[in-house]
Amino acid sequence: MIVLFISLGFSLDVYSGGKLSPNQAAMDVTHYDLRLKVDPYKKTLEGKVIITFILIGKPDKIEIDLLDQFHVSGTAIDGMNLAFTHKNHKILIENPGLSIFKSHRLIIKYSGKPPVAKKPPWDGGFTWEKSEDGHPWIAVSCQTNGAYIWYPCKEHPSDKPDGVDMYITTPDPLTVAANGVLQSVHPTGNKWTTWHWRTEYPISTYNVNFTAGYFEAVEKTGYILDKPLKMVYYVLPEKRNGAEDLLNDAEEYLNFYARNFGQYPWMKEKFGLVHTPYLGMEHQTINAYGNKYKKTKLGYDFLMFHEMGHEWWGNYLSVADWADFWIHEGFDTYAEALFVEEKFGKIAARTFVNNRYKKNIKNEQAVVPGRNTSTGYKTDNDIYYKGAHILHTLRYLIGNEILRESLKEYMQMPKEFPHNQTSTKEFISLIQKNSGEDIQWFFDQYLYNHILPTLMVEEEIINNKKFVEFWWKEEGFKMPIEIRFQSFDGERNRKLILNNSPNRIAIPVKSDLNIDPNNWVLYQLKKESK
Repeated sequence: MIVLFISLGFSLDVYSGGKLSPNQAAMDVTHYDLRLKVDPYKKTLEGKVIITFILIGKPDKIEIDLLDQFHVSGTAIDGMNLAFTHKNHKILIENPGLSIFKSHRLIIKYSGKPPVAKKPPWDGGFTWEKSEDGHPWIAVSCQTNGAYIWYPCKEHPSDKPDGVDMYITTPDPLTVAANGVLQSVHPTGNKWTTWHWRTEYPISTYNVNFTAGYFEAVEKTGYILDKPLKMVYYVLPEKRNGAEDLLNDAEEYLNFYARNFGQYPWMKEKFGLVHTPYLGMEHQTINAYGNKYKKTKLGYDFLMFHEMGHEWWGNYLSVADWADFWIHEGFDTYAEALFVEEKFGKIAARTFVNNRYKKNIKNEQAVVPGRNTSTGYKTDNDIYYKGAHILHTLRYLIGNEILRESLKEYMQMPKEFPHNQTSTKEFISLIQKNSGEDIQWFFDQYLYNHILPTLMVEEEIINNKKFVEFWWKEEGFKMPIEIRFQSFDGERNRKLILNNSPNRIAIPVKSDLNIDPNNWVLYQLKKESK
């Protein structure tokens, strides 16, 4: 099953990330409190967002992101109403002399029609659907375009608040499913109800999410590494049959991730799934799920498995710059190959890597672009498939045990940035330390250069022998390569240590040469005969 994760065209020309402005660089958001009425009949939002923040510098203005199409009716900081401008998707408020290193409270009141998602989840906005029984079914997606397409925030991957409260008011009899733990359900009159959800874990702005529908909550207590975890699937009646099996599968997959990368990060809250009218997205503790219980030929739910993996790779360990987005997607994608290997064996895993990864790599642009990248950078599926295969090739180079232990250590080790945020540079440093070798040449070629390394092979037949020379075209590239051939006394397997100088071997003239027989290495072949 091939899924195209990245859409190359979006209807919204707004994005997350990029270079922080001086105003926003001086601001650290610690908490969001969303209090919103969501009207599926008018397709509108109205309410207020309370942003708690600390200044770590002295900005000229307090700068918050929000789409221009919303109407902002007022702003106040620490109880003081302040003038503002709202243009170019920015709310700018004059700094009234706020103290630094102290907590402040900004209230923004707003209303309007959020954008409608044209191709969710890749194209951001609201999806206003109806379930088969005629009730409204509301979903939000915003990873690519940024959370400010529906609520005011500091939209940048480097700033994760310590927690979020959401008070979402919807018409009866809808249920609202969101991040964290349900605090209360409060009828507000006229057949409307407010659902209060809270997460007390750090969370990326695009992971803040809710879905509303006429759901049934199917629950179980799972055991992840023998620790109890609340598991719940909010599902429409039309897809109720199969919900228990889905949660049973989820428990198995969660244990796989926990064994390989450490305990499920959100044990105090829940593992949640919510039925969505789009395919899926990794919203922290409430993964969007619209895969309709489909399974791969091997018999597992690829969509749930992938989005669940982001609870580790993307939600818990996050990047501070979208230039490093391959750490979210490539690492999570490679986890699937490790799962296939563990459950179905090495041959199945080898076939999986070739069919899922290698056949879908384009090599049109570098996996890691320049710093201060936004989601407007038109990346492609290489951050998934090539990123995963790079880890597969790295495993061959440094060894299975070193890679696996490094991945687990990487997830849990102290980071340069707060809230377990990381960078490609930090990952490379860890691998260099754990392998005990300087393999910067590996990362320079595979991550920062879009062209695959070229293996030069030159054959010459002299008498009854075939002489074959191997070397890498790219200066400084040193990847060893395995070969297999038939000798006079049977099959031979050799591992060649290669660099930029020819390494010559002799094989029988009629023997076929199999290069990289176990398909570990990403490369292109240039073969010549003398």
